[in-house]
Amino acid sequence: MAAGIVSRAAGTVGAHTVAHVLLGLGVAVYAGLVVATGWRIAAYRGRVAQDAADPARAFGFFTFVAASDVLAADLAAGRWRPLAVALLTGGALCCAVLVPRAVVTVARSRSARPDGSWFLLVVGPQSVVVAGTALRTGPTTAVAEICCWAAGVLAYVSITSLVWTRLRRHGVAPADLTPVYWIAMGAGAISVLAGTGVLLSAPWDGPVRTAIVVVSTVVAVWATALIPVLLGAGVWRHFRHRVPLRYEPSWWSAVFPIGMYAVATHQAGWVTGAGLWGTAGHVVAWAALVAWTLAGAAMVVERSRP
Repeated sequence: MAAGIVSRAAGTVGAHTVAHVLLGLGVAVYAGLVVATGWRIAAYRGRVAQDAADPARAFGFFTFVAASDVLAADLAAGRWRPLAVALLTGGALCCAVLVPRAVVTVARSRSARPDGSWFLLVVGPQSVVVAGTALRTGPTTAVAEICCWAAGVLAYVSITSLVWTRLRRHGVAPADLTPVYWIAMGAGAISVLAGTGVLLSAPWDGPVRTAIVVVSTVVAVWATALIPVLLGAGVWRHFRHRVPLRYEPSWWSAVFPIGMYAVATHQAGWVTGAGLWGTAGHVVAWAALVAWTLAGAAMVVERSRP
């Protein structure tokens, strides 16, 4: 996910060589993860079923959907289009299975605690819209895309309300305030990218276009407002409460949203003509490259320790 979206962000600022390297790396890692996941499902089917029934882990399955569709969007043009179509198809089918299952899992659980991972329920379906619009599937799927986008926005509002209510009532321990909460910003950003993609893939005019632009702008402003809040939460966690700043896999939960924000605001600026969004996209694209590099280097150092 992170390599795929940061690759696209790099392309928006003209760093095409870096973009190609990241895309190639993303495809290679994706293939390896698919094989590893297939082996885990075959060898530990019971454990996988337990994970799918656990609200703390169930939303993590949407990362497969998002990774598939982010790569599909990157590969949409040129000779790799058939691969992109295959990735989109696999991601969409998996998403269709996972969404109702995740909803049922949460409904049945009495101990569900909404956190940042719940926003993956938004990221997964919206990534399907992003890939579908990137492939320019045409007017025949335009209505489905706009309906999926609207449902994703409603889900985003609902999950934001649930997470905010839980944090306000029960608070969160510094150790539990991991970078996974950055997915809240990423879910907003991908909703903006999906909305502007809908506008580009079909000739929407009149009230429909206005509604999409207004909603996307509001979500973009909200996602922007979350950035200083999330940065402040990191300072509160590591400097105020002395939680050690060392590598953890959840760092990638922050890298992906930063890259997504860069791509989304770049496209929003292009579609709406608002130069401020385009400028923000370019600035954050470089931040995404730095974040990916730091997370990658920290991961290598952590794994190399005895």
